[in-house]
Amino acid sequence: MLAATPAPLHAQLAPRLSAQVSLDELSTATAALPADPALASLRSQLQGMADELRQDAGKDADKPADLVGDALRGRIVRAHAAATRVQAYLKTMADCQGADRTAMQSALAESVKLLAAADGGARAIPAVEDVQSMPVPGSLFAIRAGGGPLAFALTGSDLFDSQCPSPRVSVTDAGGTALANQPILTGASPARLELKWADVGQVPVGPVVLHVVAQRKVFLLGCQALPEATAVIAVVPATHYRVDYALEAICPAPGDANRVVALGKGTLELAGGGASAAQNVPTTACAEPAAYRLSASVSASGGAPSPAGPFTQSAQASITAGLPGGLTLSWDPSVQSVFVRAGANTCKGVR
Repeated sequence: MLAATPAPLHAQLAPRLSAQVSLDELSTATAALPADPALASLRSQLQGMADELRQDAGKDADKPADLVGDALRGRIVRAHAAATRVQAYLKTMADCQGADRTAMQSALAESVKLLAAADGGARAIPAVEDVQSMPVPGSLFAIRAGGGPLAFALTGSDLFDSQCPSPRVSVTDAGGTALANQPILTGASPARLELKWADVGQVPVGPVVLHVVAQRKVFLLGCQALPEATAVIAVVPATHYRVDYALEAICPAPGDANRVVALGKGTLELAGGGASAAQNVPTTACAEPAAYRLSASVSASGGAPSPAGPFTQSAQASITAGLPGGLTLSWDPSVQSVFVRAGANTCKGVR
């Protein structure tokens, strides 16, 4: 007797896009947003999109987007894109704090604002649902000024028709002025456009808007331009760290008391993740110390300083301590040097 073969497992298919599906996605995304005052305007935009979509859909809320009018289809597709981008933010934000998170929130809010303000419809509605870094995939909301070439992708729907010329992708500032440095399209499919930005160092700090104008082949009419799709990313200044340190020696003194001798103070400055700096500190003021004590304060990009330490260690051993912002501070008595290194950027939403 043959043993029964288990049926193969398949991934569950996503529901066919409709007004109700987009409404449910907007509701889920809005409810998942943290209770952060900085997200209040985004929350209002999402709720406004849901209200307008619900009103326009009426009794057609459960009809597939392919079977409704062009104007309603446009609202359905753009609401789906907004909810998808919010979910991408929620998955990415955990390791992002301070200025990085603020930049991500700003880019997300501007993206949703443009989606909410867009009108018009067509048989096919191009929409950018996410911006992805390359070659390692991950949702991208901001880039650091001064960086080298950047490869990234726009993902979404109806971004390319193989029977028509390649879509036109351009970048402007928030006011609509085209930037001198434009990305180049390197690959295209209906759900993904791959681009390379040759010199991100020349892009000014602030929000930038990615515009996609795709075409679709229409019977007897040829290739026709479709409504524009947009996405927003922020360009943020490269992170600059300032570390102010003070090194002291604990020196034996007559009797049971020890005396504290100041060996030196200094400032170490770092530009960006992975950078390092060092300074020599003479120890002649205390010839035979019992221990060393190191304290510091850290500020990032002109922000308020955060104190750390003091850290105390036997004079025969080095001091290594973690600092706010992912920095590492160390003192090596064998070479009489204070050393600081900035760790790699942990915020994956900012590259």
